[in-house]
Amino acid sequence: MRLLFGALLLLPIFGAHPSPARADDVTDQMDQARAAYQKHDLPTAVAALEAAANLLRQAQADALKAVLPPVPSGWTADQVDTSSVAAAVLGGGTTVSRTYHKAEQQVDVQIITDSPMLQGMAMLINSPLAAAAGMKTVVIGGRPMSYAPNDNSYMTLVGGKTIVKVGGNKATPEATLHDFIAAVDLATLEKLAH
Repeated sequence: MRLLFGALLLLPIFGAHPSPARADDVTDQMDQARAAYQKHDLPTAVAALEAAANLLRQAQADALKAVLPPVPSGWTADQVDTSSVAAAVLGGGTTVSRTYHKAEQQVDVQIITDSPMLQGMAMLINSPLAAAAGMKTVVIGGRPMSYAPNDNSYMTLVGGKTIVKVGGNKATPEATLHDFIAAVDLATLEKLAH
């Protein structure tokens, strides 16, 4: 009940600064939630707030697409996959990923944000256990990252709540992965994380 009431109190804030991607749909859902709440129709209020939250997660996923590396010359890429789930499903979070191809080489770029599972992953990246597991710390563009040779992947934490992982198949050399993670727009991602 407190959460519902608190969310309804935020309506003026969201109304004053709506997400440009889905401003009308988000504010419409929030207005429906407020109206339902005032009529003591709690199931409808909760459903409308959840719809608004899902629309906001989708807008966040759309913003994350922009930080993925552009398709390098000579490469092709699959469509960008996005997934946004509510906190009730595995703690929630937003994932954006894309797979790039060149002959036998394949590179997968994933951005995972706002998931409670990130805390454990972040601790692993910065832990002495990472070195014991064969991971090595490298610095790319002034940012510390972990490289896992057995997994052929780079991973870094951005803004304390977003993980970027770039992995490749056995045909993909480490230098290619290095180039891909260096091409992720980490500065923009840092801004989006705050």
